[in-house]
Amino acid sequence: MAQYRKTYDKKGNVKLIELTPEEALAMREQEKLKEEVAPPTQDKDQKEAQLLGSTKEAIQLRRAEIDGEIRLRKANLKGQIDTIKASESAKEKAGKHLAIFGAAYLCICVLSFIAAMSMLDTEAIAVAATLITLVVTQLSSILKTVVDTKEPKDPVELMSDIVHKTLVVNETGTES
Repeated sequence: MAQYRKTYDKKGNVKLIELTPEEALAMREQEKLKEEVAPPTQDKDQKEAQLLGSTKEAIQLRRAEIDGEIRLRKANLKGQIDTIKASESAKEKAGKHLAIFGAAYLCICVLSFIAAMSMLDTEAIAVAATLITLVVTQLSSILKTVVDTKEPKDPVELMSDIVHKTLVVNETGTES
């Protein structure tokens, strides 16, 4: 394997010059002499302590970077959630509210009717029963519409359905 020496021209470009075997041996001997002459500046324990300290600092730095990335990601996701909540219509918000609390409202109405039965006269019970039936029926129908709402189709699916229907009409002459 050939050995090379770096040299620089006037413009600062690096040029590699191949060394003869004698020059390469002389360079290696000089490097060995420098290593032998230079006493070790630190003993093994000091090097180990320095390495452990720098490793600990590197770990702390990396942990701080990861924590920063996590906080940034959480802030981005929270911003997206807030944007979605802000763009909801009143109908969507009401639907979600009724989906969560609708059953509780129905239970409250029925329990209040049962409690009212003990305090009302026999003539007023029929009126209260009619009113509570009306309220429970309306809340039930509202809950049903919330549950039964169809999600809008993807535009690609809609176009695919239109194309398929058009092809069926063109092939058979009638819609199937």
